[in-house]
Amino acid sequence: MTYKEWAEQYYESARVLSERIEIIKQQMKTASSDTLKELSSRAELFRIMRMECLETARLLGSRKGEC
Repeated sequence: MTYKEWAEQYYESARVLSERIEIIKQQMKTASSDTLKELSSRAELFRIMRMECLETARLLGSRKGEC
């Protein structure tokens, strides 16, 4: 596997997390106050994970060669 391929996997993970965040945002529109807190926490965790995936993808993408 090359660094580029590895980076692409991280970009894909970030994309999936973005989709999940959007689903949670939709659920938050009709959630009760207790559920809203849980969904908000989950969305924030997914945002952090997404940012870490993007940063890792950028770092791997900047390298060359096989790993």
